Amino acid sequence: MPTASDARHKLDSIMSLAHVNTFHPNAFDWSRARTPADLAFLSEVTWGEPGHEDEAIAYIVKELGQLAEIERHVSATMALVLSEMSPRTTPGPLAAGHELHHAVSCFAAEELHHANTFYRYVREISGLEPRLDDGLFTERLAVFQEDDHPYVKLIALCCSAYVGESVVTVFEHRTDHLDPGREYFLTRLLHLHGLDEARHIQLDHFVMRDLYQELTPAQRARTRVLASRIEELNVRLAVSFADLVLRLTGVDVHTVPAARTQLAITQAFASRVFDEHGDPRTADEVLDDGLLDLVSRFSGVGHVHAPPRHGLSLPHHPAGEK
Repeated sequence: MPTASDARHKLDSIMSLAHVNTFHPNAFDWSRARTPADLAFLSEVTWGEPGHEDEAIAYIVKELGQLAEIERHVSATMALVLSEMSPRTTPGPLAAGHELHHAVSCFAAEELHHANTFYRYVREISGLEPRLDDGLFTERLAVFQEDDHPYVKLIALCCSAYVGESVVTVFEHRTDHLDPGREYFLTRLLHLHGLDEARHIQLDHFVMRDLYQELTPAQRARTRVLASRIEELNVRLAVSFADLVLRLTGVDVHTVPAARTQLAITQAFASRVFDEHGDPRTADEVLDDGLLDLVSRFSGVGHVHAPPRHGLSLPHHPAGEK
């Protein structure tokens, strides 16, 4: 297991370019979100061919609206966890330094930008206000308001968020594969979102690999319980969003080919995030032949996060793992 000094250095390295490789809703020309060419591309991404623009819009509204709700919840829960981390509750050099607090704080702030931007995007392309009256926010937050160790809460949150982050990364690979020049709005949106997600994935991997090892066996078991509970609520949220979109648009998103593929990938990642011994696993570690084939055919690449990611980084600092 790495020393506290090694762990703090790793966190510092992950966050070194957070101010450069970052995402903000003001970065986009929103007048381009709904051009005929961009809507045709949505059909290509979700259906495999043009001519299904209405169904594509409905599906994107469901996926990104749902993701925005989850990201807002992640932000709030991380703020809660940060408020509970102190020298008394989390003693040791890692908690005493600024690095973990800084990494989690940036993660939380970035998730709010993502939620804000995704909601704006789905409004722009649909002309609708696809907001749930009950987004299960209170229930999802309550999972983390029990008397658990802050690290238990943080790791459980990251493990549950990691599933959605991995799925949207696969979707980003698909848009990049279909639009390598990033001519279309959705491709640029997901690419810039992915610059933040690259750090989030690295932090997820850190807490899954390093921080998890600091827990007692009982705390590890409790982590898995919390992760399972939040995943169940996220599934309920997905059903609610699909029902909302059906009421608003008349489109059953389950008929969209991309929806069936994304659901299969989501279920596979969610069921495999912990191995038979209860230890967390990365998305690339769970790619057996069948899942690898599914991911490859959909995204055009044979990995999820594995290769190094080079975005808007400075020459001497790679942007990190994605």
